[in-house]
Amino acid sequence: MKVKEIAKVAEVSPDTVRFYNREGLLRPRQDPQNGYYVYGSKDLCRLRFVRVANKLGLSLDEIKVLLSQTMDESFASGDLKELFADRLARLEQELNELKRLRDDMKAAIEVWQQMPDGSPNGHSVQELIERWS
Repeated sequence: MKVKEIAKVAEVSPDTVRFYNREGLLRPRQDPQNGYYVYGSKDLCRLRFVRVANKLGLSLDEIKVLLSQTMDESFASGDLKELFADRLARLEQELNELKRLRDDMKAAIEVWQQMPDGSPNGHSVQELIERWS
């Protein structure tokens, strides 16, 4: 498969395939006659793996580590557990920050609704922004 073909099958853009290739996440062979990259079924599996892992919130660097160590069969299950535990901790922190932001926004809306015209003024907006920083 060429770039456009694997992109279509994987339901990603050709630019995504090219980007992952530049990042070393894919390992296509190069046609010696024309220099085009040719992708096989293993590349498609890797591409799908990268997309799912990225959607789970793993960084490209973490995905590179996963791919290199699992392909070399040197990746210990404890390492994988640690990687996921670290990602979970980051997710928990992000969730807490989002909950705090949500609560601040709810409080701001309540204050604004109590204003005579029901609209925020410069002072109330400034207070809210200062609270977020």
